[in-house]
Amino acid sequence: MENASKALLMAGSVLIALIVISLLVMSFTSLRSLRQTEEGLTREEQATQFNSQYEAYSRNLYGSEILSIVNKIDDYNKIEAENEGYTRIEIYINIKSDLNSNYFKKGTYTSTTLKNEIAKVETEAEKMGNKRITSKNLPIYSRSISQLANMRTAEIEYLGFETSQYQAEVAEYNTYKTLVTQIRARVFKFESFEYDKNTGRIIKMNYSL
Repeated sequence: MENASKALLMAGSVLIALIVISLLVMSFTSLRSLRQTEEGLTREEQATQFNSQYEAYSRNLYGSEILSIVNKIDDYNKIEAENEGYTRIEIYINIKSDLNSNYFKKGTYTSTTLKNEIAKVETEAEKMGNKRITSKNLPIYSRSISQLANMRTAEIEYLGFETSQYQAEVAEYNTYKTLVTQIRARVFKFESFEYDKNTGRIIKMNYSL
């Protein structure tokens, strides 16, 4: 009888221990699940807050606005994405037909290639604009192409410049200047955004021209 009582006590102790362990496991699981839910909600809130600053551009934009976004993206990629391990954002511009025989040709441009293309055009404009022409009739006078481009024909002729000296260079200079102005003034069509599957953050912004 005494042995049976001891056996029952031992069985009861084991049962109580199992119940306590089960309750501890359930509590731990619940706490972990709650923490994961809270972390998920925090990430979602952060993603929503982050995306709002870019989703404002989910519309057709002028080229000048596109260039502002490009600079914003570059700053984010260099500072936040790189330091905190987020996926970089990229903007894609699909130019459907050539804007110029040498520059902004048909194709897809990223933030880097778009900025590089603009830099090339601006460099060519500066190079051509700085070129100096000496008057054939009055050798003491010389003017840069950028100056000649902004002078009236009567004034140019008065200084003794002949049309054959500057006309082609001025036309080329104006082409470069106009091209950059056109890019800034053109309307780029909004196509879509793409989001990171893990963080919910915007990672691609797509436009076309």
